[in-house]
Amino acid sequence: MRTAASANPEPPELTYGTFNGFAYMPAMPGIAYRVLFRLLGIQEPGGRCLVTEEELAEALDVHRSMVGRGLQALILAKLVFRQTKGVYLLNPMISGARSVTEHLEAIGALDPADRLDVDDYQERYEAAVAQAEREKREKRLGRGTQGRPKPSASAAGDAAEVLNLSTARGRSRRRPSRS
Repeated sequence: MRTAASANPEPPELTYGTFNGFAYMPAMPGIAYRVLFRLLGIQEPGGRCLVTEEELAEALDVHRSMVGRGLQALILAKLVFRQTKGVYLLNPMISGARSVTEHLEAIGALDPADRLDVDDYQERYEAAVAQAEREKREKRLGRGTQGRPKPSASAAGDAAEVLNLSTARGRSRRRPSRS
């Protein structure tokens, strides 16, 4: 049986952090904020988080796929960077550090494209989400057509006619279920 102490280990001590990056927080799905707050609570100095999606799901009492959606939003918002499976790095602009110097050096080393304190942050996030959706749609469409021949123009026309006939007759194309 797990005890409260084993379920919630003592987080590493952080002595400094600047959190003004939160002023630029984009509008994200709710699960993203829950995942972010959990990562903030378990981070090591420098913002490194050693946790799997399964562990996050258990801690947040949600399905792993929800955690994946939250992490994806955080990654697109550049609040979190995935280093490898189970290793995430918080953006230095919201992470904690052992000292002011360590923290400011991490922010100084940050790629300008990953900064949170820019006027077009919400637009950048929305563009990243839109791009990810396009890539996902293209991947799905690409997978759906592999290995299957494309229907001929006449076959596509016949299918459209059948659909129109059944619609015109006011009948559903689906068979009623038998109870």
